[in-house]
Amino acid sequence: MKTLLFCTSLIILFALSSCTTTEEIWINADGSLRQEVKIDMAALIPFMKMSENQMSAEAGVDTVNTSPDPFSEIIKRGNVDNLIHLGTAFEEELKKTGSTEENFWQQFNEEDNEKIPAEEKEAMKTLIKSVTNTRIRIKMNEAENIYFFSIIQDFKDISEMNSGPNALSMLQSLGGAGMGQDSTNKAMLNMMAGQTPAYSLKKNEFRISRPVYTPDNLKNEEEQAMQMFQLLGDAMQFEYLIHFPGKVKEVNIKDAEIIDGNTVRVKVPGKTGLQQEVFELVVRYK
Repeated sequence: MKTLLFCTSLIILFALSSCTTTEEIWINADGSLRQEVKIDMAALIPFMKMSENQMSAEAGVDTVNTSPDPFSEIIKRGNVDNLIHLGTAFEEELKKTGSTEENFWQQFNEEDNEKIPAEEKEAMKTLIKSVTNTRIRIKMNEAENIYFFSIIQDFKDISEMNSGPNALSMLQSLGGAGMGQDSTNKAMLNMMAGQTPAYSLKKNEFRISRPVYTPDNLKNEEEQAMQMFQLLGDAMQFEYLIHFPGKVKEVNIKDAEIIDGNTVRVKVPGKTGLQQEVFELVVRYK
């Protein structure tokens, strides 16, 4: 799928260059949830433009015969606001082959491939469902200095939210395109995504638990990624912005900010993906 692969390459490139990530969650009264992981790159754009111009001047790039870089082309456009439905793109690709989503899953479930272990097949199924439940928004406005992309997903309940990979891990799993092919970049994206958090929603109590990242027995590409990550880590920030269906009664983190009674904002301490202790947020609401 050309649309899917292009979006994946673009997002992986963005994620590797980002400095501020906000995970925004809306909890509805019926237990359904919406999650939007927003990566803001406004602070890095001037440096990226300067670097690109300098490299082009030094290398004497042939702008006539050189294929344009999609990321650079989007930046040059100055004003972009696109919402991409990956589920719709998936359906359109199936239609081109005369198939439907129902037929795809029927064939997927019936296919007997001894080379693919059952666990791997189930993981692939979970990944595909997670991708088709994803919308990607890319917004860039040079006049207002807005440069971000976000990954949006809806869940019927907390179990569905926990069953799939987190947003950045999902993108890393897709791989196979653009920067995702490089093992060092894959390792770095894993560090940026951090350990997969666990979410809990029981009796008006919402909880997020993020395990500690433990970089033991690193491979060579992981060591390189760690060095790159340490250079960028001081500029990276991760925060949660959570909207509740009732008034917030109690938050276990003293530095958390309560906004308009129903929303909690809290920053994850330490470098993104490399916090030195378990992060646990517990919010009780009416």
